[in-house]
Amino acid sequence: MSKALDAVMRGLGAPEASGVHLVFDRWSEVVGDSLAARTRPLKIDGSRLVLAVDEPAIATHVRFLQTELLARLEELLGPGRVTALDLRVGPKK
Repeated sequence: MSKALDAVMRGLGAPEASGVHLVFDRWSEVVGDSLAARTRPLKIDGSRLVLAVDEPAIATHVRFLQTELLARLEELLGPGRVTALDLRVGPKK
């Protein structure tokens, strides 16, 4: 079932479902516990990871760490799966 879902997701130009689950399930491993408490992945749109951040200062911090975070995501997902971060400042609903 998961292989079929991954094939459908790829056909739609979206990342594989298994990759999406890895990012969401292991977010604190990617960014650390303190940053995970202030951020949340919302979706993967093509190769862009859309994140909710709770305030502008945290968005600035995430932008500063972007290269490091993308490298960690590449280790987790493989090359080219997530190549950019798109930040949304506001409550982490």
